[in-house]
Amino acid sequence: MIEVRALASLGQTALDSLLDRPSPLLPKVQRAVAHVLHEVKSHGDTALLAFTQQFDGVRLSPDGLRIPNAQFRHAFDAVDPALRAALAQAKEHLERFHERQRPDDYELTVSPGVQLGQRVVAFERVGLYVPQNLVSSLLMAAVPARLAGVGQLVVCTPPQAAGGVPPAIQAAASLLEVDELYALGGAQAIAALAYGTQTIAKVDKIVGPGNAYVTAAKAQVRDLVGIDLLAGPSEVLLVVDRVADVSEDTLSTWVLAELRAQLEHGPGTSALLLARQPALARAVADALDPSELHQRNVALLSYERLEQAIDFANQYAPEHLCLWGERAEAQLPRVHNAGSVFLGPWSPVALGDYTSGTNHILPTARQGRFGSGLGVRDFVKTISYQRISPQGVQHLAPTVEVLAQVEGMARHADAVQARLEPR
Repeated sequence: MIEVRALASLGQTALDSLLDRPSPLLPKVQRAVAHVLHEVKSHGDTALLAFTQQFDGVRLSPDGLRIPNAQFRHAFDAVDPALRAALAQAKEHLERFHERQRPDDYELTVSPGVQLGQRVVAFERVGLYVPQNLVSSLLMAAVPARLAGVGQLVVCTPPQAAGGVPPAIQAAASLLEVDELYALGGAQAIAALAYGTQTIAKVDKIVGPGNAYVTAAKAQVRDLVGIDLLAGPSEVLLVVDRVADVSEDTLSTWVLAELRAQLEHGPGTSALLLARQPALARAVADALDPSELHQRNVALLSYERLEQAIDFANQYAPEHLCLWGERAEAQLPRVHNAGSVFLGPWSPVALGDYTSGTNHILPTARQGRFGSGLGVRDFVKTISYQRISPQGVQHLAPTVEVLAQVEGMARHADAVQARLEPR
């Protein structure tokens, strides 16, 4: 049975052990991925077909990589009405949340004769990696990309045993107006998107979650193509205080369900509980089966001071942070490091995973200290410009002369001074 410990009693070694999450970039994985990338770069489609058979056990014909547009364009209308409704609601909520994220063009005069501006430019071609059958990840990536104005959306997802991709993925691709859909997964898909092959043209950026091999491949091509983030195993941290109108028995049931939902992601998953009531943590510990903890990082802790729990949360920087209880929710302004925050016991992480509207492609492994979840801004770049008049040159020239002299860049000053000479 898992032990319930008091947060205040943890020594630095135990604390560091909780904070430390293993890197997905393991040397063995890195070496295997480097081989895949080299082969795809050298041999194109031939390597893609060979690796698909080797890793997925699927023999594809050369024309089996791409799903014809005519095949998936109307797939949305062909699936079960309940799936159509679910996809449509998720898309609508994602659009409503993300549409406010796009940065704006602007222009301003900073001093007489000095006009500056910014243009927001969407990427022309973006690759979206979608893990096997995870239709929600396609929604999370494609909706902000479409809102950003990306020209072409290219989706790669592992093939089914008989080839092709699942009907749900095809339906979502139809709804989201995906431009190209490929039955291709793993590091070989990342290689194809980064380098291009005879069938798949290279992209400007690759986004989307994946296993350790996909993550390692993204890490190894990021000097050639843009990527979103290096996602590791999924993680959740629950900070639970007393909740009005919810009994402790019910609360422990909900906590247990939340932890189990996270553990469903598989090996490497992290699930932590910080409970104000030690009895609640012990009830959860008693209910967890040892088989549920295999190759998972699970810790059940009690705390006395809520401020201490929030301090730990900021150090931990979880992918998902749940704040349950009025006192806990009131701490939201003090949360500085988290991928996404779920306020109150009626806000399970699963809603964010599927349909509330926030994005579920989030920073893990403490990357929330310096990174953010996927959004519209990941699909655009900004280009600055300036327009200087003769008056502006005269106004700025003295500053350039002083700074260029300090840096030993006399020709920079000359380039400005030349504009001040009689013409």
